Amino acid sequence: MNFVYSKKRVGDVSLNVVETESEEPTLVMLHGVTRRWQTFLPVISAFALRHKVMLVDFRGHGESDRAQGYAVTDYVDDICHLIHDHIPGPVALYGHSLGAMTVAGVAAKVGRQVSAIVMEDPPLQTMGTHIKSTPLLSYFTGVSELAGSTLRIGVLARQLADVKFHDPDSGMELRVGSTRDDAQLRFAASCLKRLDPAVFLPILQSQWLLGYNIDEVFSRLKCPSLLLQADCRAGGMLTEEDAQHVCDINADIARVRFPGVTHGIHWTASHQVLNTVLPFLESVR
Repeated sequence: MNFVYSKKRVGDVSLNVVETESEEPTLVMLHGVTRRWQTFLPVISAFALRHKVMLVDFRGHGESDRAQGYAVTDYVDDICHLIHDHIPGPVALYGHSLGAMTVAGVAAKVGRQVSAIVMEDPPLQTMGTHIKSTPLLSYFTGVSELAGSTLRIGVLARQLADVKFHDPDSGMELRVGSTRDDAQLRFAASCLKRLDPAVFLPILQSQWLLGYNIDEVFSRLKCPSLLLQADCRAGGMLTEEDAQHVCDINADIARVRFPGVTHGIHWTASHQVLNTVLPFLESVR
């Protein structure tokens, strides 16, 4: 499988875009906060059988430009520009975490040009009004100090492993190294080296969702929409309350739960994701 690499201008920034060569309909894939396009390597080849896959580094991530704003609405605006200026015809969107929030926001704004969306474990209020009651606030605080590091990946991975974060519910203090293996730590470290530290500012200041109205976004979704829900007891970020709320707002959202599976469903349960998402995307061709 061959990749084509390019920089695409979207408003005031240029995004790093990686595409497969194909005449099939376009599927844009959007990663989570702190990550980059390579997070989707376990599933790209399967999606490329039936789509021209376009993988994007968000602003401030990977090889994309650094920017002034890093609220969810800033990422939404970038992808709306990308679709309007660089993608002819209908497009399907797949997003994980921040990417899931983004594809919902884009579909709500762009309308008919989006043929379908897949939302993998969007954090919704877990990274909004509820962030102070989760381990995420202390986790992002610790990890933010490593963003943009010039250390070698192996050294940075060891420092990442030693980052401690606090669970307000249990009162426990955990090490990042106790939640990921050494290979995962190296990949996370490689992403942090290419991350603008300013990405964390709106998250830590509880301003990440400023201007992103969850009820309005999900009520305006008109395209076929698939919601993949990880297990909060295993590290998922989409709570049962939030998932049920958006499904009550929009009864046309298809919801699939992944019991026992953590937040990065596409990484830890790749086969299950493909068995769910591929037939969904086929249903809208």
